[in-house]
Amino acid sequence: MNELRQLARVRDEQLAGQASGAGARALLAAIVAEEPSTEDAGSRAPRSRRTRRLVVGLVATAALAIAAVMGPTLLKRDATSYANTAIDIELQGDEYVARIKDPFADHALYAEAFQAMGLDIGMELIPVSPTQVGGIVRMGFAGTTMDDKLGGNLEPDGCAFGHEGCFLTVTVSKGFKGRGVFYLGRPAKSGEKYQAFGQAGRKGEMLEGYDADGRTVGKVVAEAHRRGLQVVFQIIEPSPDGNGFGMSRDQSAEVGDHWYVWAAEPEQVGTVRLLVTEKHLRKNPVTGE
Repeated sequence: MNELRQLARVRDEQLAGQASGAGARALLAAIVAEEPSTEDAGSRAPRSRRTRRLVVGLVATAALAIAAVMGPTLLKRDATSYANTAIDIELQGDEYVARIKDPFADHALYAEAFQAMGLDIGMELIPVSPTQVGGIVRMGFAGTTMDDKLGGNLEPDGCAFGHEGCFLTVTVSKGFKGRGVFYLGRPAKSGEKYQAFGQAGRKGEMLEGYDADGRTVGKVVAEAHRRGLQVVFQIIEPSPDGNGFGMSRDQSAEVGDHWYVWAAEPEQVGTVRLLVTEKHLRKNPVTGE
């Protein structure tokens, strides 16, 4: 069994305090202690080979103990796997595969695991609507090459997160040399607003199969209520050419049933956000169609 691989799984908190324990102090004393002597160098008796082997062995043992206490930094070069309470990482062929065990963990635990594998990767899991769970919704790179790749998905492909055996996973190409920061979609807690979302009418989203674009507010609200959803409004202002839009500075206007909906977006669990204007438009400013 690869001893370095096993050592890479040792975590700081598992060894907390051991470096200053009685055994460690005794070991350190055995390595460095030397009796004062009044003999000159020429009159000292040479140490036996057995003594020298013992000292070398103690030094090697101390070095491994110190490396373990200091954590993955000293061991990462040859590590092929690492695990903590939030994530498991394993080298599989030409890529590292990271399986998320706790999608709500402090993101520092994810960075710790990637660092243990010699990777400068920062990762944060953010609340997203159902169709975005498991996907990388934002990312940034520095000092990377064309061969450096990141990916995110559910494993096995197509599984439903929350069911037994379904994991959020991240893949990183072997030899990733640059720095990467990315955000992976996780299920939202109750009351959390989505930080990324798919259109509400998509399969798997809250208005699945329903096209709200261009319909009146009254009709879309009725459909949302039929599905047990709450509705919030966002008033938009189309650009002069009809391609694109901005958010109205005045969101206090009372939206009537005769207003028009140009997009329906998931807001949070159980709530859909409707992008609306009071007047009908010849072109949808959200889609440009």
